[in-house]
Amino acid sequence: MIVAPTYISAGEPLMKTAGVALCGIIPAVYVAWTTSPFVAAMHLHLPPYARWSPAILERFARTAPPGTRLDVTTMSLIGKPRVSSMTLADLRPARRRLGTVNYARDTSRLDATRKWWRFRAVAEFSVQEGAEKRVKTGWVWRDIRDGIAKRAAAQAAAAKQ
Repeated sequence: MIVAPTYISAGEPLMKTAGVALCGIIPAVYVAWTTSPFVAAMHLHLPPYARWSPAILERFARTAPPGTRLDVTTMSLIGKPRVSSMTLADLRPARRRLGTVNYARDTSRLDATRKWWRFRAVAEFSVQEGAEKRVKTGWVWRDIRDGIAKRAAAQAAAAKQ
């Protein structure tokens, strides 16, 4: 987009100018499409008793109820954080966008209540494997992740019957 105006002012053919503009736009659109679901932070709303000791926290993480609140922060195209509040029951394992998305949720009801001019709710997330090793209590996510996978498998099995 920086070079295209120079091509226009130089009188270059329209197709050549359009090709130069596309060469600048396509990589930016691809990067925006593939990086938008990456999770920057996750905050699990713990009940007070789960904070008493690491052993109790571990027990809670292994048996976290589906109604446990979770805030997932992703970054928008302009670098603005977008916080998505949900319950653990809302998340499902998924494989989308060339493998960059590994969790998804249904946002149709949420989007129906939003004004037309607001961004749609974030429905796809990419939680990086191994990221929990960089955080002191990151092991909690491993147990929560296993619970989400078990719940999704049980729902899929129930749907088949």
